[in-house]
Amino acid sequence: MTSQNVLEIAIAVLVVGWIIYRQTQWQTLNPARIWRGPIIVAVIGAVSLKTSLTGATIGTTAVALLVLEAVLAVAVGVGMGMLSQIRTVGGTLAARTGLIGSLLWFVMLALRLGVDVWASADGAKIVASTGVILLMLALNRVGRTAVLLRRAEQVRPLEAH
Repeated sequence: MTSQNVLEIAIAVLVVGWIIYRQTQWQTLNPARIWRGPIIVAVIGAVSLKTSLTGATIGTTAVALLVLEAVLAVAVGVGMGMLSQIRTVGGTLAARTGLIGSLLWFVMLALRLGVDVWASADGAKIVASTGVILLMLALNRVGRTAVLLRRAEQVRPLEAH
């Protein structure tokens, strides 16, 4: 394990820890703000992935694993969104994923490790790149955000009655 790997792992732990902490806190559901995080992470992931792709060949196994992981990342995000709690605070909607929804991060981590092991065994090194990890994190956030905003739309009409 190189010092670069240790740094990447430390950063990943800090980011996931921060996200879990934020998810357990009530946050105002602001559509403009809630999309900011996934977009920023996706852009950083895409830029990082671009540097990883230089000279790399992407085989069928890598593509299949990337698609599989993308579907799983969105699915776990949707689960987090479904488990989230929504309430009205001072006339505005607020949401939190809560502890149970946040525990799905461990499912996400286990899936990520499984895909990495599979990718390493089949020589699909690009799947384990930092850029891919960040893109999968962004997809997870997109799944959660889409569900939260959809649920918020359903709550708002009920408040008008």
